[in-house]
Amino acid sequence: MRITDLQGDEEFQSSIALALQVSSLLNSKLGLRVEKEDIDIAHRIGKYHREKIQPVIVRFIRRQTKSDVKRNAKLLKGSGIFLNKDLTKLNAEILASVRLKDPETVEWAWSFDWKLYAPFRGKERSEIIDYEHFQTWLNKPWPKAVASLSCASRASASINRRR
Repeated sequence: MRITDLQGDEEFQSSIALALQVSSLLNSKLGLRVEKEDIDIAHRIGKYHREKIQPVIVRFIRRQTKSDVKRNAKLLKGSGIFLNKDLTKLNAEILASVRLKDPETVEWAWSFDWKLYAPFRGKERSEIIDYEHFQTWLNKPWPKAVASLSCASRASASINRRR
């Protein structure tokens, strides 16, 4: 699971300290009882930058803990902290493309069990975005507002757009 905008990014931050910070966040904001022992690993992604908060990757020991966190994630609305599935770079780019490049056609998009889905306007059912269509989405131009953002920033912007 990926946590974005979790404050307290420090150079040489230990995974134990980060696990404690994550468990504290989940307990206080989501009303859960998550101990640091429930977290297999927690670490920040990328190089440390004083001006930038690096996202956090968390892997839980039990699947039920992850399910509880996902179910209560809506309680973080308005806090500026976001919980998302950690997708591959390609899937994150495709998901961002589907969400942001054609808003007149696509209502929104999401991932589930490593598949990408989107309900297209005028259709009754959501459709799976097949691998064969990935290149089509990648070739569409970005809207001017997000064209200058990095791949990770576009993915984050598209995920957080609906909140």
